[in-house]
Amino acid sequence: MQEKTIKERIDELYDSLSPACRKVAKYVNDNYQNCLLLSSSELAKAAKVSHTAVIRYTRALGFSGFLEYKKALKDEYIPKQKVYSYLNKMQAGDDGGYLSSYFHTMRTDMEKFLSTLDTDTLDRFCTHIREADTLYIMGIGSDCVVVDFLRNYLVLMGVRVVPVYEEGLALREKLFLINEKDALFMIAYPSMMDDEIWASDFARKKKSDLLVITDSELTARALHADTFACMAESSDTFFNSYILPLTFCNALLLRLYEKNQEAVLKSVEDYQRAIR
Repeated sequence: MQEKTIKERIDELYDSLSPACRKVAKYVNDNYQNCLLLSSSELAKAAKVSHTAVIRYTRALGFSGFLEYKKALKDEYIPKQKVYSYLNKMQAGDDGGYLSSYFHTMRTDMEKFLSTLDTDTLDRFCTHIREADTLYIMGIGSDCVVVDFLRNYLVLMGVRVVPVYEEGLALREKLFLINEKDALFMIAYPSMMDDEIWASDFARKKKSDLLVITDSELTARALHADTFACMAESSDTFFNSYILPLTFCNALLLRLYEKNQEAVLKSVEDYQRAIR
């Protein structure tokens, strides 16, 4: 059985942590990559807690101390930066192949996802989307797969969409005109990036609604999402399929149609006439 990642441990234990340990956990979650370089004292200063709180945080996560915690953090992060190393960490099945292991875990993940997905969550997403003047859909890197999927269908359903793939200055220029009548729909996998944190803060500053789909409730909380849905694949594979996020998006589109059939049909008819 694979050991849990630090992020998974934080998600599982977050509510039971002391307030000081939560501050450390949130800082690590927000600044995962940067934390690789921090000493225990530097982490304490960055999280604005005592050095003792950092030690208690590492022990609450199941480590003997900061050194063991730091080694685990590096071990799980560095392979993601080296393709050959990450591929070697993929788990093979009993038959020595990867497909059987992947299908088994994917089936389990899908069953878990479907058992926890509720219409209330979908309805909250639908409400924000329908009430927004403009829906900005943001996905950086491989997250753009989900952005393109949603954009293709939402436009046909009559939703004014601005896709956002950019990073850095280009991202800031793309979101510059967002306002309180708009909504930002963010896809954030597998861990938060600085640009995602900036976009979240900017959306709050502009009083825009923030919708998030991610793999961790802690990430959604840290991004201050107004509405969020979490789904995660437990299969640790280099080939990220986005099956669960896209399944959620399928359900979301169907729910939008269920709740607004007349308007959606009219928009699709207008589209058909426009392309003839």
